[in-house]
This record gives sequence, structure tokens and C-alpha cells, in this order.
Amino acid sequence: MLLDTHFHYDFLAPQLRPAFDEALRAQDVQVVAQTLLPSAYRELRQVTDPAEPLLSLGFHPWWMTSPAQVEAELEIFETEVTSTRLIGEIGLDFLPRRLETSPADLQLESLHRILSAVLQTAAGQPAEKPYLLSLHAVHATTAMLDLFEDLDLPGSPVVPAIHRFGGTSDELTRLMKLGGCISVHPQMLESKRGRAYVRQVPADRLLLETDLPKQPTDSLDVQFFAQEVGGRLHQLVEGISSERGVDFLPILLENQRWLYSL
Repeated sequence: MLLDTHFHYDFLAPQLRPAFDEALRAQDVQVVAQTLLPSAYRELRQVTDPAEPLLSLGFHPWWMTSPAQVEAELEIFETEVTSTRLIGEIGLDFLPRRLETSPADLQLESLHRILSAVLQTAAGQPAEKPYLLSLHAVHATTAMLDLFEDLDLPGSPVVPAIHRFGGTSDELTRLMKLGGCISVHPQMLESKRGRAYVRQVPADRLLLETDLPKQPTDSLDVQFFAQEVGGRLHQLVEGISSERGVDFLPILLENQRWLYSL
């Protein structure tokens, strides 16, 4: 079974989800459902089989709109963090247009509190069952890595995975030294730099992702969409295998097994 480690399940209207789940099973695919708000995770957890999809508790930086809103959502996060070891989508985005609505200091303070809550909950967790962070980092990778070091993330049972990694080679090297992973999006294999990163990263630090759907939807052909998700994952396996010069499927399956207990 292939795992899409960064999928926006909550973008699918509730009435579409049962048929989509069934169609995914037929593709031998499972997804990690990233959430944009802790409140959205709580709502999804109340109505979703926890094994299908794998639910991930997140607070996306784009959705941090005011100190009061952030405080309310972080209170939910700190309550729900004991319910899962999958955390995401979280992170930092320092693009100017994002900073207009979500200031850098608010993002940094929020991420610090998120990571602190995760680290406290993960304390004593066995290495074979780490907490996994699915991270958004845009123009902010160095700031994020600084925060990981400040909080001694490498000394904890927490694995950071930056999705659609677009940082520098030095930042990638630093992420690897911190015990991190990257989840490979199809667009990474379309650029020279992305392909170089796929070749450069240690084999046990690579995961797959589609980052689909691209936007909320209440109408689509779930059979076709499930096939698209499965097709993209298989194309990623082929692309990574080509770049690495080896059949990468067994390695990816092992990576999924130890990180996600699949």
C-alpha cells in the first residue's frame, strides 16, 4: 500500500468521503489527512474512522489571523495533541502577502507553542513510534530550523518532514542533520534542483505526497480522483527510482512502515 503523506482530506465535502475511501482502497492507497485548523481536526475526528484516513492535527500558518483566534485554536490543539502522533499541516510562511494577514511574530510564537505541546506529549515515546510533523516552510526554512534547534528537537522522538521542500541545499543538509525527512511532490521531479534533492537525501528520509485536492470541492468523480491520486504516487515511485538508479518501492514501503506503523 502506498501512502500519500500530505493530503487535504477535509477539502472533500463530507458526502464524497465514503465513496472516495472505498475507491482509494481499490487503488491500494492510503492518505494522511492534514488539517488546517485544530478545530477542523476535532470535527473530522468525531465523524471519521481514525484508521482511514490517518488523521493529522494541524494549524496552518495561513489560518493564523489574530491573537484571539490563535489562542482559541491553540487551546484546542493542546487538548487534541494526545489523540494522535501525526501533526500537520503546521509551519511558517514569510511571503510578504502572507505576512499581511499572518504576522511573522504571531506565526513564530504559535509554532513554538505547537512544538512545545508536541514535545511534552511525545516525551518517553519509543523511537519506533515517533511523532511526525508535516511542515510548511516558505521563505522561512532557516527560521524553522533555528526553532527546532532551540527546542532540542533532535533529542526527542519527533521527526520533522518538510513537504514540497523548496529551501537551499544548506538548509536541506541542516534538516537531515536534525533527523528530518522530505515528502516528495511531483513538482520536485520537474526541476533540476528538486531532482538533485531527491538524489541527495538519505534513502530512509524520503516520503510521497500529492498535496491534493488543491481547493475545497463538493462535486467530483471520486473514482477518477482516487485513480489520479494513486497514479501520481506510482509516478513518484518511478521518478524517484529513476533518479536513484534503484527500485525505490521497497525502501519507501519500509519508510512508511517505521514512521506510520503501516
